[in-house]
Amino acid sequence: MSLWVLAGFVLGILGSELFNSLILGWVCFGLGLFLLLLKRGQKIALFVLFLGAGMLLTFFRLERLYLPDYGSENSYIVRSTRLVQEGDDYFAWQGKVLEPKNLAGAVVLIYSDQYRPGVYSLLGPLYPPVQYRNPGQGWHYKRRLYAGEIGILNRPQIRSFQELPLSLIEKARSSYRNNIAANIANADSAALALALTTGDRSLLQGELKSSVYMTGVGHVMAMSGLHVGILLGLSLTLMRRLGLSRVFSGLAGFACIIIFVIFAGPSPSLVRAVLMSAWGIAALIWGREKQGMQALQWTGFFMLLYNPLWLFDYAFVFSFAATFVCLATRGRLDKLLAFLPELIRRTGSITIIIQLVALPLTICLFGSSSLWSPLANIVIIPLMPVLTGFSLLAGLIPGALGIIISLPAMYLLGGVAEFLSLLNQFPLPIEFGGLALTLSAVISGGLLLHLSGLAVRKTAYLTVAGLLVTVLIYTFMAYGVTTVWFLDVGQGDSILIRSRGQWVLVDCGDYFAGEKAVLPTLRFLGVDKLKALILTHPHADHVGGMEPVLANIPVEQVLSSFMSESVAATVITQEAKVLADLEVFSHNLIVSNPNDASLLVSLGGNKLLLTGDIEEEGERLYWHRIVPHQVLKVPHHGSNTSSSPEFLVKVQPQAAVISCGLGNRFGLPGKVTLENLAQVRSQVYRTDLSGFVRIDFWPWGTFSIITFLGR
Repeated sequence: MSLWVLAGFVLGILGSELFNSLILGWVCFGLGLFLLLLKRGQKIALFVLFLGAGMLLTFFRLERLYLPDYGSENSYIVRSTRLVQEGDDYFAWQGKVLEPKNLAGAVVLIYSDQYRPGVYSLLGPLYPPVQYRNPGQGWHYKRRLYAGEIGILNRPQIRSFQELPLSLIEKARSSYRNNIAANIANADSAALALALTTGDRSLLQGELKSSVYMTGVGHVMAMSGLHVGILLGLSLTLMRRLGLSRVFSGLAGFACIIIFVIFAGPSPSLVRAVLMSAWGIAALIWGREKQGMQALQWTGFFMLLYNPLWLFDYAFVFSFAATFVCLATRGRLDKLLAFLPELIRRTGSITIIIQLVALPLTICLFGSSSLWSPLANIVIIPLMPVLTGFSLLAGLIPGALGIIISLPAMYLLGGVAEFLSLLNQFPLPIEFGGLALTLSAVISGGLLLHLSGLAVRKTAYLTVAGLLVTVLIYTFMAYGVTTVWFLDVGQGDSILIRSRGQWVLVDCGDYFAGEKAVLPTLRFLGVDKLKALILTHPHADHVGGMEPVLANIPVEQVLSSFMSESVAATVITQEAKVLADLEVFSHNLIVSNPNDASLLVSLGGNKLLLTGDIEEEGERLYWHRIVPHQVLKVPHHGSNTSSSPEFLVKVQPQAAVISCGLGNRFGLPGKVTLENLAQVRSQVYRTDLSGFVRIDFWPWGTFSIITFLGR
């Protein structure tokens, strides 16, 4: 019965986030209650009832989210909460907002030149919690926003500072951190000891930080059931060695993990582990069967009842998925690995389970994984109890005795750091995007179904059906629908077009955006080759990102309006047909303003007109080619020197997209341009406010628009 309740509740949370409909939630809740009162189909009734409950609770929780004003310079009073990263010339730290009142309680990430615990008065613009809001970043953005992490203050002006006395917990954390730094002379070993026992990764630097994440062992530094299990196991072993009773040992072990959670901070994965441990300890004390699967289901239900938005937390999902798979498959895996010695069998089964869970989640959320990950985990996970135990001693015991006791931790963790660094010297990343990403998730799901006990034939049928549906949907979207993405590259332009299975990129932002925004988006969408890269004109905010794109993605041809020393390009002197339905135009005239030399790109059937940075003179030069289009890329980021009323009347766009940076120093888009667009009744979409803008042109002549933030 608990499975039906949990399944309905989880789907309700996802449905509310997707549809955001209060009416639908009440309808489902009422229908479920009605069926329950009729006493017919109790399981279905519970499913529908909690489907509605999940929708309603999530709707009301979403209504309470903070709504910050991004990009505008504002004053903030922030109380520091924890140091996130200590760099060579900066500190990254989190703080809780005290003022303004409408954001009180929200968490911000601050980059500054100094850091001391206390209350800061800051002045500066607040930026979204992810820098570029493009395809592949949606989960990360929502995860942070739903956790109350509303954004970033990048080197704000510090107007005043008030030092506050540390709380008892803060003093304990500071003392623990200082003991590790003093007792373990090797910096890499100290960083790993702190991260493994508290989740504090602020000391991870440079190559070590890269090695940890590139080899796929970062999950062992996120406080979870693994750490609770190790601590509980050590506690119970010690209590039994002392000859204490089963009841006292269980209660003492539970007290230890409660203290640990308070010390480390109550993350969703730790809360899950504590509740599951409480269930297990209760079963141990009363001598009853643990019933792990039922405990997991009710734990998940009550945690989501408390905060339904935890469902979008990566640590929460990974923790529950790993525990579920462990409970569902452990017996079958043990049988498959029966030929191995017990210690290796247990370690191997845990490692396989972690990889089966982590691989599809990592691929879906990050688009890549590492072939070294299984090997690194096989080495690290068996060592976790030893590494954790010695690291705890290093943090708890000060002075000369602490230094002596910490020697094993220093050498063991130093060896771990060297091992990870060695693997990272020969990176073997595997990247998934587009169709490959989805197919890998479906195959992993099928394997998990089989290991959980489903018959081979049923597993094969479900997996093949999932693969066929995925391929059919992808084929229709790739070949039957023309899709255009206006990417969020800050103050610049980059437009990606997919038509009939081929890809064209128009401009690529500046260098940083090309590396951090354009290239990751191409990989996430599965772009393995570009039919063409079109560079509208030689300004850095349009062509600066060309180098990282060309270095990583094969390009059949580069088209431009100018000669380039850095790349061989075909200079368009009049017009060129890139695809069957994509044409590029040049007026082939010498102009004083490089913006007016921009190429024009027209998508067939008068669907879309891309205008580069042309201004009013450029609009007149292309006058004979201007015809009505459904969608217009507004010239020059919405500058008042372009988008003249006459030009807009000729184009007659139903929708207009403005690509500009949040809080840009030019004040774009201009007020006059917005008024001109309003005069022709064009619906305006802006990348600074909405993130990426995606337009699907359907075969029957209509189009639909969705942005990073929704429709």
